[in-house]
Amino acid sequence: MMAPFFKYGLFGDEFSLIVAFVTGVGMGFFLERAGFGNARLLAAQFYFRDLRVLKVMFTAIVTAMVGLYVLGGFGLMDLSLIYLTPTFLAPQIVGGIILGIGFIIGGYCPGTSCVSAVTGRIDGMVYVAGMIGGLLGFAEVYPSIERFARSTGMGKITLPQLFDVPYGLLVFAVVLMALGAFVAAEWAEKKLGGKVPAAGSLLEPTLRVTPVRAFAVSLVALGAFAAIGGSPYRSPVGKVDVRELALEAGTKTDHVSAPDLADWIIEGRNDFILVDVREAKDFAEYHIPGAINVPLASLSGDFADRNERIVFYSDGGIHAAQAWLLLRSLGYRGVYLLFGGLEEWKDSVLFPTAPAAAASASEQIAFAKRAAVSKYFGGAVQGASASPGPAVPTAPKLTPAVPTDAPASPPPAAAKKKKKEGC
Repeated sequence: MMAPFFKYGLFGDEFSLIVAFVTGVGMGFFLERAGFGNARLLAAQFYFRDLRVLKVMFTAIVTAMVGLYVLGGFGLMDLSLIYLTPTFLAPQIVGGIILGIGFIIGGYCPGTSCVSAVTGRIDGMVYVAGMIGGLLGFAEVYPSIERFARSTGMGKITLPQLFDVPYGLLVFAVVLMALGAFVAAEWAEKKLGGKVPAAGSLLEPTLRVTPVRAFAVSLVALGAFAAIGGSPYRSPVGKVDVRELALEAGTKTDHVSAPDLADWIIEGRNDFILVDVREAKDFAEYHIPGAINVPLASLSGDFADRNERIVFYSDGGIHAAQAWLLLRSLGYRGVYLLFGGLEEWKDSVLFPTAPAAAASASEQIAFAKRAAVSKYFGGAVQGASASPGPAVPTAPKLTPAVPTDAPASPPPAAAKKKKKEGC
């Protein structure tokens, strides 16, 4: 599975906005059609008179869970590409309680309030206004509660990992729990809400097979299959498609040039992780600003999420190529190499050679940009026509072009232009 599509460059910023807009409109349409834009219907669940919210949410949960398990089990989807929100147990429990109180008082959750507001309901508009005010207030008080907000961190963890139970067994348990919730909801609606079970419902007083019952039986069957089917995640044993890798290597689609990387860093892009696979002592001597150090010998298949775009580099490129091959064999799709390695970075970015005096105007303009980039990174232009720069420039402090939860790298030391050696 090639996902996420935007991060892997399969479409640009404009198309991603179109996808987000269409997805948002579609979700809003179905929420409104389900009645979730009406606060009276949403609040009725707290009185057990109308539990459609519970039914819709559990239907979505079990459908997605079972569907993803089956697709992952048959190798049609790489579940490791799905983003997991990091768990901070205590602050998320407190946040859930506050959200629940707001839901009970206002009758909406954030998503349904937006649906209500755009359909012209005044209470939905008031709720959205209050939500915006709450966000602004939270931003003001966050510095004083930041320590608590980041407390009890458990990382990106799942229930099977936490309780050490098979993934399939959890899927089966959730399916059974959902069916129990559906039956209990229909019973509560009948007893407390005075609703007569709809035709074809689970509690319809007939033995005929209805679409709802058929769907429930199919979910139970798939859940039972999952209980004995093992893990839907990819095996940790790497596999290599030689033809695909050879095609990428031959066309250099897996390469990032040193000037392009310099532009990314200057632009402050945070959609990639720059990884230096050299030894720690070499990294401490000099490294590209924003890079993190993961020596090749300590590289593992779980050092980064599989949906990250990762750029490897070493001195000459051989060790980076080995790291690239290792991660590609483990199913990482967004893995790239710095073309020419650190030596090319020094030649093209830190110490570019000035063109001859007879160079064309376009060449002079192009070199002017390279000279500015060199100065930005603390380098110096080389060549007879250029003023000699400092032999040991100091790289400036830059905002790392890596996610905020990536390991912090020490400040770059002096960069020295040296003869090409090793990896």
